[in-house]
Amino acid sequence: MKRPFFIGLGIILVLIIALVAYGTYLNQRGENQIAERMSNQTIPLRGAKVQMRQLKPRLALDTLNLYSNKMTDAVALLDGRITSIDVRKNDRVVQGQKLFTVTNDTQSVKLRQADIDILKIENEILRADNEIMKSETNLVRAKSDFERYSQLIAQDAVSTEKFEEIEATYKEAQVNLQNSHLQKKSLLVQKEYLIAQKEQLLIESSYSEITAPIDGEVLILYKTQGSYVTAGTAMALVGDFRTLNFSVDIEDKFTKRFKIGDVATLRFSHANFSKIYDTEYEAGNSGSEQKFTAQIIEITPSPEVPANIRKILWEIDNRAGLLEPQTYNAPSLQMMSPRNCLTVPLSAMTSPARNEVFVAADGKIFRREIETGSDDGNFIEVVHGLKENELVVTSGTEDLEDGMKVDFTLEGDGDIG
Repeated sequence: MKRPFFIGLGIILVLIIALVAYGTYLNQRGENQIAERMSNQTIPLRGAKVQMRQLKPRLALDTLNLYSNKMTDAVALLDGRITSIDVRKNDRVVQGQKLFTVTNDTQSVKLRQADIDILKIENEILRADNEIMKSETNLVRAKSDFERYSQLIAQDAVSTEKFEEIEATYKEAQVNLQNSHLQKKSLLVQKEYLIAQKEQLLIESSYSEITAPIDGEVLILYKTQGSYVTAGTAMALVGDFRTLNFSVDIEDKFTKRFKIGDVATLRFSHANFSKIYDTEYEAGNSGSEQKFTAQIIEITPSPEVPANIRKILWEIDNRAGLLEPQTYNAPSLQMMSPRNCLTVPLSAMTSPARNEVFVAADGKIFRREIETGSDDGNFIEVVHGLKENELVVTSGTEDLEDGMKVDFTLEGDGDIG
């Protein structure tokens, strides 16, 4: 009874071991087949050649801060009350054009008083002239007496006391004449001072007209007619927005490709062109489709001075009247003059830093770090890391790894393996 049991148990164990061994064999065979299939599998990818192209560099900006160098206040130059306003908001004005009239009632009173003071001093000068004439007459008489008594004293024909009295009178006459002349000089100086005061009052009276400090447009009228203002008060803001400026800070390796006088097209994406100063639109503008022309007018520091970062100053042609000094979001600059350089499609970039691509060679792909420059929205400049006619992957770059086999199709061409 025991023997058949153990024989059966042995058979069962042999069958189990055989089944396990067979299963292991099948599993190993399946893994080998999968590995073989995987090693022979190719991934269909599209790509492009590294080529020399005419590139118009494009610079995408997060924000753009526009400002005007031609924007200033018209300021009151004397105290007074506004008696007239000769312009309205948005009027175009030229430098020196009258904007306001400010009247100071005390100015006319001061001018009349100045005339009275000058007339008084002139009368005193006339009296001083009379005094001089009298002093000159007295001096002539005293001199004659002194000369006559000098002869008499020499002849002992007159007493010493009488001679000394005549001599004292003569000297006094000389002093009186000198004092009369000094008095007149003092009065003449006072007259010059009073005339200068009057001229200053006349100049201040001319300040009653508040004029435009520059050519431009009246952006804001700060005061209303009848308001009382003091000297130094801002009366109106005048600005010229037909040209606006902005600056961009760029690494030195990129600024070397720009020069003063270069021109670019400036576009604003989804801009509503809201106005801070509510200036008027000019004829011929295209609204959100408007393209603006920007020109480089300055690069600082200058190229011959070593610097890591340089500031490029641009000037915008804003004759359409759409823009005002404020901050705009997501604009882009594209140079008008093309530059010949080595390029790849932007779609070949596999990282936000735009410094990595997959290169296809011998039916496989390999990750490669590169250095890139400017782009035009479709293609990007290759500075280092790639050669002309090499192939780069432009689609389906997610989850790719070095060494993968690919079925590579060139954009605009057939399968190249």
